[in-house]
Amino acid sequence: MSDKGVAERELLTPGAAAAQRKGTSVILDIFRRADKNDDGKLSLEEFQAFFSDGTLNEEELEKLFHTIDSDNTNNVDTKELCDYFADHMGDYEDVLASLEMLNLSILKAMDYTKRVYESGSNVDQFVTRFLLKETANQTQSLLSSVESAVDAIDEQTNPARHYPSKMGHSLMETWYDSPVPSYSPTSWMVPKEQGKTFQSGSPDAKVEGLEGQINRLAELIGRLEDKTLWFDLHQRLSDSESTACTYLLLVRNEMTVSHKHLGEFCSSLKQYLKSVAGERDCFHVTAVKLPDGVTFIIYEFWETEEDWKRHLQSASCKGFQHVKVDTLSQPEAISSVAVPAAWCTLTRE
Repeated sequence: MSDKGVAERELLTPGAAAAQRKGTSVILDIFRRADKNDDGKLSLEEFQAFFSDGTLNEEELEKLFHTIDSDNTNNVDTKELCDYFADHMGDYEDVLASLEMLNLSILKAMDYTKRVYESGSNVDQFVTRFLLKETANQTQSLLSSVESAVDAIDEQTNPARHYPSKMGHSLMETWYDSPVPSYSPTSWMVPKEQGKTFQSGSPDAKVEGLEGQINRLAELIGRLEDKTLWFDLHQRLSDSESTACTYLLLVRNEMTVSHKHLGEFCSSLKQYLKSVAGERDCFHVTAVKLPDGVTFIIYEFWETEEDWKRHLQSASCKGFQHVKVDTLSQPEAISSVAVPAAWCTLTRE
């Protein structure tokens, strides 16, 4: 090995040296998202906030933090994070390396697609469109397999928080699912039946009548939460017992936005909500902003899971997804649950 090669390696910064390891560019991206104050290092608070997913408790996360902090500076830098994950990647090293190449290849393909649609023939455009759609299908198929594995691990690791749907709808969660702070209700969603009681999870005794039924529905919808959820419905579902839509699919999407991109995100969110509200198969859509000012939750009620999946391919959904890639500070958390349609009606306080 030449002296020149040794000298070049010695000149690499710790972050750059770490980046030379196979598959670590994904870890560097994780570091950038976890580093909230952009100071180039992770504090214990930043580490716990980003990596907390219910698997390790606070004490275990702190112990892991100090394990990764090999130089005992009470901060984790890029090299330490990359070194730790690189030593524990196993077969995921090839997966992450493939993701690096896939990302570059897709960027090149998007640039090629743009050129074809600007100056290519109709046949060229047809072929390019076909290949693009097939790429999307193959990627989605891979993603579905990974999501199934995530669901299985979540169920095995923390069965108390994993509730597979018994209504014929699937439940999808991302790897990152942090608890949601509580917030005040703006109006009520209540079931049609009255008079039943529900034992609250709080130390209080029974909650009777209307309030009990509200809590019962909120409990059903908010299975993955530590807090009670409230929903703001502005439309009424037909209360006909013969309705063909026995259940509605409630999709919940929690997003944490970077402070510097808050304006861009809110503008895009407003357009997205307006577009979704006009879709025929969406019974209702609403969004709330949590007290921290950067966490948003969208609730969408769809007639069927198939309707929701078609919506994911719509221009409005894809456009909003592109904005989220640039504005979110951490991965979004998506979950779904089937809600009995007969329970969804509107009343006022």
